[in-house]
Amino acid sequence: MPSRRPPLLRACALLLLSLTATFFAGCGNDPNLQPEHEKRADGSPWQVRYSYMPDDPRSLDPQFAYDQMSRRLLEPVVDTLLEYHPFKTDPYEVMPSLLASMPERVKNPDGTETYVCQLKRGILFHNDPCFPNGKGRELTVQDVEYGWKRMVDPKVECPALSSLQDYLVGFGEAYETAKKADALDYSKPLKCFEIVDDQTFKVHLLKPYPQIIYWMAMHFMSPVAHEAVEYYDGKEHPDANGKMVLRPAFKWHPVGTGAFQLVEYEPASRARLVRNPNYHTVVFPSDGYPPDRADFLKQFAGMPVPLVDEIQVTIFREQTPIPVLFNQGYLDSMGVSKDAFNRVVTTAQELTPEYKKRGVALEKDLDVSTFFISLNMEDPVIGTNKKLRQALSCSYDGQSYVDIFWNGVSPVAQQLMPPGIFGYDKNYQNPYGYDLEKAKRLLAEAGYPGGIDSKTGRRLELNMEASANGSEERQMTEFVQKGFEALGIKVNVVENTFAELLRKEDAGKFQILEGTGWGADYPDPENFYMLLNSRNFPPEGKNVSRYKNPEFDKLFDKMATMDNSPERLQIVNHLRDMIGEDCPQIFTFHKAFFTTINPWAQRTSTNMLLEGAFKYQQVDPVMRAKLQREWNRTPKWPPFVLVLLIAGAAGYAIRLNRKRNV
Repeated sequence: MPSRRPPLLRACALLLLSLTATFFAGCGNDPNLQPEHEKRADGSPWQVRYSYMPDDPRSLDPQFAYDQMSRRLLEPVVDTLLEYHPFKTDPYEVMPSLLASMPERVKNPDGTETYVCQLKRGILFHNDPCFPNGKGRELTVQDVEYGWKRMVDPKVECPALSSLQDYLVGFGEAYETAKKADALDYSKPLKCFEIVDDQTFKVHLLKPYPQIIYWMAMHFMSPVAHEAVEYYDGKEHPDANGKMVLRPAFKWHPVGTGAFQLVEYEPASRARLVRNPNYHTVVFPSDGYPPDRADFLKQFAGMPVPLVDEIQVTIFREQTPIPVLFNQGYLDSMGVSKDAFNRVVTTAQELTPEYKKRGVALEKDLDVSTFFISLNMEDPVIGTNKKLRQALSCSYDGQSYVDIFWNGVSPVAQQLMPPGIFGYDKNYQNPYGYDLEKAKRLLAEAGYPGGIDSKTGRRLELNMEASANGSEERQMTEFVQKGFEALGIKVNVVENTFAELLRKEDAGKFQILEGTGWGADYPDPENFYMLLNSRNFPPEGKNVSRYKNPEFDKLFDKMATMDNSPERLQIVNHLRDMIGEDCPQIFTFHKAFFTTINPWAQRTSTNMLLEGAFKYQQVDPVMRAKLQREWNRTPKWPPFVLVLLIAGAAGYAIRLNRKRNV
């Protein structure tokens, strides 16, 4: 029979493997691609930022994409009409991007409103094969109108439609007409969009809606070149030599006017963005700097953006490689994960001495977001039983979840509204927050004492959809699962990719959806409570729970058109209380996190509503190259030692083998 290796010999082998790994760890394992160029045209170093994200985008179609991953890649490629100031966050402020100035608001005698908008001149689309001779043409108002028409095209499935159709004149009507005809007639004008000339247009609203300026800072209202949509159809076409070549679909090949052009995207791997040489839409701001950064930021005031030439974004579905690559200098920044927290941050929430010595900066950010578990209100078991939903909510231990997975940094969510938004009440307590005994009583009242169906005698069994993007997310899901099962019920976990979860959200094919959340599109309570408006069902909207309450809808409609006032605050509080009682969602946390930044990539924006803000990022490539060499030096002694160890181990193995065969 085969012999088993002696323990000592196995130990020698393991020692050799360990030493070999130590030796080669000093060698380069840079996962990043070679930059597009080494030098700029003026001879200065080609500047690259190295970033990452945890999953693929769902789509890069500006009228469809609504998830964080998609927005992160769209923001640098597709300009918006307005954009958030990268530093002004108290209060948040939008500023012109493609527009020459802020829209002029006109209040009409009949109670309607009109916004007059004018585009900047000389803005060019990216150079792309969809245009004659591959040269991007100038942006016009007709491109803005075409983008807005795509929002009412049923084939696009724009998630903003359900919110905007209540305010934009004829918007919902245009969608319904196209739906009945099974196609949108793009030759017909939109009633809400009036073209004055090639640079000027008017937006007509049915009623006051101050939030319209925030929508103009989103990609849904961005201009689109019809040539790009027509050219990138996902079909085969003959090239110049007659060879059939597959063109990507438009949703994977956006053609915008932004600071960067997407030149490469490989799913589950990486994306590469390269500077748009014709970009001059905005410059680096000269105001709004945080006092503690003002001296550093003043050097960039008025400079053309982007400040760097290339962005490489690696997709890491597992968190394990990220701290290693950051420590080697192959990533410019790193979100501090649970596993790396104690190595990076002290109990006083400061950098550890090791990282301070390296010149690393530690930034703490509170995202304008709320995370929650969505309960399907159309499900025959959960949706019809309020006591069951309340019991599930009371079984969720938010503080333990935050302590375990967010190191106590993120605040437990008591309500849908996050801190920093009008109407958020820091003293409010969720009436169905964690209380296990109360949860068990509610479960019994729901008809499941001890988790057993009182009618059938069977244990209640529920299915929970969750993401499967890494070990940490699985641990989070298991925590929630165990909390629910403490009630005596059975919870089956179904793992999904991020894209699969989004598809199930849209189709309503779930009972419990774990890990859902909402990051503010704009800083207003209407943007959060629209998530539970009955007209906002997926796929057009984002009422994932399928919550439907006529009283809620009526109050929401009144609140949505109001400027901030005591009366508006009273309505916001009433909406909060209704959601707290009905429990279509289980509130989990408001995301706060630490980010470490390597010394060559100091932060140049602080607004969390800018997804990435790549065009404002800077880098010192000379410092990075120097520190990378220092942090990745290969030890000089291992080759000699390895030779001796290999020889010694070989000799030992030969002698041992002789003894065994004597």
